[in-house]
Amino acid sequence: MKHLLVLALLVRCAGSLVAAGEAQIKVRPGEDVEITQDGKILARFMTAHDVSTAEKRLETYKPYLHIYDASGELRLTKGPGFQYTHHRGIMVGFMKITLDGKSYDRWHMKGGDQVVTDITPTTGGFTAHIDWQGDTAKPILTEERAFVFSHPAGPFYFAIDMTSALRPDHGEAKIDGDPEHAGAQFRPSEKIEGKTTTYVYPGKDEAIHKVKDLPWVAEIFTIEGKTFTALLLNHPTNPTGTAFSAYRDYGRFGAFPKGTATAAAPFKLHYKWLVAAGEIRDGAVFQQAYNDFTGRNDTTPVVTVMLAEQTKPKTPAKK
Repeated sequence: MKHLLVLALLVRCAGSLVAAGEAQIKVRPGEDVEITQDGKILARFMTAHDVSTAEKRLETYKPYLHIYDASGELRLTKGPGFQYTHHRGIMVGFMKITLDGKSYDRWHMKGGDQVVTDITPTTGGFTAHIDWQGDTAKPILTEERAFVFSHPAGPFYFAIDMTSALRPDHGEAKIDGDPEHAGAQFRPSEKIEGKTTTYVYPGKDEAIHKVKDLPWVAEIFTIEGKTFTALLLNHPTNPTGTAFSAYRDYGRFGAFPKGTATAAAPFKLHYKWLVAAGEIRDGAVFQQAYNDFTGRNDTTPVVTVMLAEQTKPKTPAKK
């Protein structure tokens, strides 16, 4: 019955095509939300949820946003399967959510899923209404995840502004995890060339494992011989004490905030991703994007440019 309800809610938006500046937003119930420009796909928000088999559930237990290159032909982000199946596109999740004395993992999706129940088109994007399941029919959290898409100033060709509000219907939920398994994260395609993955962030020789509350972090990555730069902007209204994961050769990077949520005071996040073709290491470009995002006028900092930590080969087991 619940899945019929979800389908009914999604059908309400069937076939909707909303003009969004240069982009168009098309909702395909039970499948995805497609963002196109001049007939070329820029992004696709995956909304399917199928629990008919264990394999189907594994493929569809969380929603996420795929990003494409400017031609619309090359997918830049990862879906299910491959290394770390739970890493998918632009995603939101937390490994440790505590409510009523119980702990839930909604990063690896152990014992429950994130289920899209409705899509509301908005000017320039859409809002996804998402149930974060508990161990009963009632969700532990409900989320409003809103996206606005735009064509930013060069050198970037695409911008994704995302806000999220997580709330329980009662009590206080603790939102927690760690930089590797929580927060708002970007996972490049499984075809990434890990040996060249590079990160850029503010500060001179800063240790990314220790620094907190960075205004921005950029990643340079190569997919099928083509290089791109993704920039994550961290809005100053986000929780303080935010840590960052930006060092893996397979490219998953993002922000890990933590805090609490109640029905009256939801746990709120605000990030923006900008994507450019080619390699960008210029701190002035990143800082200007951050200033435009926040309305600030901060000066360009010295930056750290760091080649990703390389995955160590596994030592064969002794016989």
